[in-house]
Amino acid sequence: MEATGMEVEEDSAPISSNHMLKRFGLKNSIQTNFGEDYVFQIAARDDSTLMAVSLSSNTIKLYSPETGQYFGECRGHSRTINNIAFSAPSFPHVLHSCSSDGSLRAWDTRTYNQVSYVHAGPSQEIYSFSFGGSGDSLLAAGCKSQILFWDWRNKKQAACLEESHVDDVTQV
Repeated sequence: MEATGMEVEEDSAPISSNHMLKRFGLKNSIQTNFGEDYVFQIAARDDSTLMAVSLSSNTIKLYSPETGQYFGECRGHSRTINNIAFSAPSFPHVLHSCSSDGSLRAWDTRTYNQVSYVHAGPSQEIYSFSFGGSGDSLLAAGCKSQILFWDWRNKKQAACLEESHVDDVTQV
């Protein structure tokens, strides 16, 4: 990935009394070369200093959205990465990902190492996830016609909604 002096354009809009929607766009382009891979998703950290790109090679590559500088990559998923998101601002160096391999992983973006892991079980695919609760300690994940809940602090499954959907839960 090559770039020189990339400009980032930011726009904020309120979506509720407690939350702001932050949109950003690139004012100029950068040259990329992912070889045979293609991009599934791009996620930016809240402060717009880091950008994560999930690829068809089941890896996540990290870049500077300002300069396009490549920092490193997170490897560990064995199947398609379905969703990536940075953690809350209180944990600015944590990136989360979920995959068709049934896992949800947390990565330290400074070392590119996996720092936490939960698995949904045999033959499960995790399509999306969301954090909530006090201190973002409750994790919800969409799977095959189920929504699974974990306590992220101890990695124990707290609940499973099994009879609420007939199709795959692709967004939570």
